[in-house]
Amino acid sequence: MDRLRSLKGRIGEAFVESILRRAGYKVSRIGRESQVQQMLRTGISEFLPDFLIWKQVDRTGGAASLNRVLTVEVKYRYDIPDFLRRYGGEFLLDVAEQWPDLYVILVTDNPEPTRSCFQAIDLRGYRPDAPLTTADLHDLPVLDIYRSTVEEYEGLVKQVFSLLGSHARSPELPQKPPAKMSPEPRPIRITGIQESWP
Repeated sequence: MDRLRSLKGRIGEAFVESILRRAGYKVSRIGRESQVQQMLRTGISEFLPDFLIWKQVDRTGGAASLNRVLTVEVKYRYDIPDFLRRYGGEFLLDVAEQWPDLYVILVTDNPEPTRSCFQAIDLRGYRPDAPLTTADLHDLPVLDIYRSTVEEYEGLVKQVFSLLGSHARSPELPQKPPAKMSPEPRPIRITGIQESWP
């Protein structure tokens, strides 16, 4: 099941990357799969966010453009409340000091009723002594992501992840036994080739 969860995590990252691009962000991978990993490390922790995102800030009258730059970590979790209760505080405590502006986006195919498949934790307001909560991704004004975009991707999450889950639950299909090799090689006759070789 770990392979399935890992696959859902990678697919979740792709969905979040696509949502961010649709919202007008430029997206660069900086996590463990990236080439810039060592350049952005800020301390002794091995943690690096998955994405560095930026978007031009609306300004009137200025010639130079300014960009808002944010970091994003994406995690797939089947049960978000359970994750927050059991591991969330410990995980956030480890990264909040080095990445105070980090957004953790949790992707799930099992949201609580009335909640989104894409929920976010904004570390700018994180306090270790406060209860850990998430906001639906489209409810974070700073990210400026439309609800309709999130709903479109929620449909994809449910379709794709349910297909993956049904494959994991299905019994393994019987396979044809391997063919036996004959002890003596037989010549192969090739037909359809004209014999006009020089």
